[in-house]
Amino acid sequence: MNANSNQRPTASELDDILSFWYFSSRGDKEYPEVEKFGYKGKVIRAIFEEADKEIPNISTSYEKNPDAIYTSRLFTFNNLTKPINSSLITSYLDDEENNKDCQDSQLFDLEVASSLQLKDDASNDM
Repeated sequence: MNANSNQRPTASELDDILSFWYFSSRGDKEYPEVEKFGYKGKVIRAIFEEADKEIPNISTSYEKNPDAIYTSRLFTFNNLTKPINSSLITSYLDDEENNKDCQDSQLFDLEVASSLQLKDDASNDM
């Protein structure tokens, strides 16, 4: 994902990407040589097959300390690393044919509206 929220793909663009990944990973006959978003279908399939080999190595059992007290607490995000843009999505957005629909994103408007709501709530609490 792009670190700049205004340059993130729309739901429709994400649908295109995920559909391409899905059909490529299944090995559909027409997808191995199709190239979208800078990747060929057969490369996507190879990436998914490699990832499938790692699934058995992922630990799903977690041991709890019976003497520990688990409580909820606030998350702190002070030590997060700088966000890195995904090359796959960045290449999709760099393609002018795909990017033409991204210019009129309504996500910014939603974000502004929610921040205004928070300010209104804070002023009402005083």
